[in-house]
Amino acid sequence: MKYLFFDIENATCKGGHKICEFGYVITNEEFEVLEKRNFIINPNISRSDWDWYVVKNILTRKIREYENSLTFNYFYDDIVNVFSDVDYVFGHSLANDAQALNDECKRYNLPSIDFKFYDIKKMYQEYEATKKEVSLNQIKENLDIICEGNQHDALADSLCVVYELKAMLEYLNVSVDDMIELCPSSKDENSNLRVQSYEYISTKREENIENIMNGKGGNDLKKNSLQHKLFLQFNDNVKPISFDQSLKDLKFSISMNYEENHFREMLNIVQLLCNKGAKYTNSASSCDVFVTVDLLDADGTLRKCSRLYYVNEAIEKGANIKIITFDEFLKLLNITEKELNNLPMVSFDCLYRDDAEIKDRKMKHFFKKKNNVEIINTDATVSMGELFPELAKMYKEK
Repeated sequence: MKYLFFDIENATCKGGHKICEFGYVITNEEFEVLEKRNFIINPNISRSDWDWYVVKNILTRKIREYENSLTFNYFYDDIVNVFSDVDYVFGHSLANDAQALNDECKRYNLPSIDFKFYDIKKMYQEYEATKKEVSLNQIKENLDIICEGNQHDALADSLCVVYELKAMLEYLNVSVDDMIELCPSSKDENSNLRVQSYEYISTKREENIENIMNGKGGNDLKKNSLQHKLFLQFNDNVKPISFDQSLKDLKFSISMNYEENHFREMLNIVQLLCNKGAKYTNSASSCDVFVTVDLLDADGTLRKCSRLYYVNEAIEKGANIKIITFDEFLKLLNITEKELNNLPMVSFDCLYRDDAEIKDRKMKHFFKKKNNVEIINTDATVSMGELFPELAKMYKEK
């Protein structure tokens, strides 16, 4: 039996991984080292494209040492051979390294390097019964392991993984096969330039986004949630579907007491404001009109709103911000709270447009991937109301 342990260091991950080190160790089932090497690779990028945080804080070599080496395509056959005669492949957070190989294979138009692998980090999480993220160095320290070489040297990190797996097996008194059976979440696969676990996560994420867009998700709007990310993209790209300009150029912000629990209503508020020439902003201190909403906590006390604090602070410094109640705000929109609550989910057509500016990378990938809709006319003189007359009529009647 032969075990392969490998690790990759990247010069940058922007626009796809650019590998600068591929380190590996091959052992027998007694963990005796049979072969080890570190390929120092020229990432073939300009100096400005290097990730300078990585250069200063992670990589153990000078840039010129990488640049004086050969590019990934010259090492490709050697790397393929590393995988060709082993029984198991191990590493720490190895899905990311597998993706790095895929990115480089795509860049140089090379065939996929297909292999099944097992993630030591997942095994350790099972070993410690924790879901917390844990680094290679933390595992080493927790297992009282002394590793040779510098941290973030691809060969040294590969050797460290060898010692970590060996330590866990010895402590539990189990074999590699037993450990794999005990930790099914550690198993993954790279095939046809796709990492299985990433594909699963991506598919589930897309399903969740589609459910949210279809109104099947929750109504929370918590920061960093999928709802929140979708809301931000919609707010950046919303187009008017009727025009009265009664609130032209005004920027509105609403208390977190309302926003964080009213995802669907907030989407419709953004659309209604857009129809009237206004914009919604999460930066309360820079708005023109701030909408207060009182909310009681479980103990009956009035919940404080962080946005109102910043609004008052901005006013003290001279900002001209008008503070109104939610009822006053609804009157500006010509809608009752009941009518607002009963509005259907907004249309997300604006996010499928070719000119949509979607800042969240994963959201952008989703809408570009799903964009099978032909944009008939993107000329600014053509209104969304003309393109979607039924929806425009519904808003106009409100």
